[in-house]
Amino acid sequence: MAADCRLALHATLPGRYARYEVLASTIDHRGRLVALVSNPAQGFTPIPRSSKLRPPPRYDATAVICDGVETHEIPLTELRLRFTHIDTLGDGVVLVAARCEPVGIDFERYQKSVPEDELHLTDNVRAIDEGGQTRSAFYAGDGIEQLMTDAQGNIWTSYFDESNYWSPNLDGTRSYGCMIGLARWNSDGGPPWMAPSHTPGVFWCDCYALNVGHDVIHACPYTDFPLIEIDADGIRSITPNPVNRCSGLAVSGSELAFFDQHRARGGFRWEIRRALRQGGAVTETEREHLLLPGDRHPTGWARGRIGRDGTLWLHEDGNPRRWYRYEVDV
Repeated sequence: MAADCRLALHATLPGRYARYEVLASTIDHRGRLVALVSNPAQGFTPIPRSSKLRPPPRYDATAVICDGVETHEIPLTELRLRFTHIDTLGDGVVLVAARCEPVGIDFERYQKSVPEDELHLTDNVRAIDEGGQTRSAFYAGDGIEQLMTDAQGNIWTSYFDESNYWSPNLDGTRSYGCMIGLARWNSDGGPPWMAPSHTPGVFWCDCYALNVGHDVIHACPYTDFPLIEIDADGIRSITPNPVNRCSGLAVSGSELAFFDQHRARGGFRWEIRRALRQGGAVTETEREHLLLPGDRHPTGWARGRIGRDGTLWLHEDGNPRRWYRYEVDV
């Protein structure tokens, strides 16, 4: 039987933003709550990740960085895309729109190289400085699952199963590809490192279990959930994983915590499957049933699922203002 484990309340968006719509929120590599908020009077309504509806009219928003009791605001004006992800980048922030506009070419041409000037690719990543000015903007593909930046200033984007990316060719054309999995970008959007071509035999259908640590990145791509370790030079190891349900990940040395969730008894159950990585193998050791502060059972799916080294942050579906924390070493 799984033991009960109570999550800690990590951070709450200050009450003065209660009247604002939260378009995106996260916990950055310094443990700060970061949110993109907008006045709902502008008529902006967030949409599901699967939608490719046209963007709203231009709107204003505010990036909010909460560091304990201190709050820093970055005003953002004249935004056009439906930005669904945010994280810090240096003293500023980076915004990502999960879905891109259609490129405006016939589907029959997707199997051929297409000249750059015939494609209408959307710059769906925008790096913004602390004054609200755009430093860079670039195209990062369609179907982005998660955004996380690291302490070195890299931008990591993982992708879900509808993902696609038009890769540049030396002759000035681009070629269409799908199942992107995971990519690392610099802040200027230079040529990315992309996972699939570097991991033969691994099926990157959907990467929603990602841990961006200080020095090492771990990922467990669906459908087989192998534990993949990545450093600055690329793939470091691939370890078969018997834990075949995983939507979040915390890693502390050989200690692993795989997050799982499912419906149970008419409600929702959040669970940690603890494991050890030793001798090139992962062995599950125990399970923990997660409760919220006050021994409250979660009332929805866990969202966010931000893993950074031995810590995993979560929030309840529909409430990105309150983030909870699980730590491997506690």
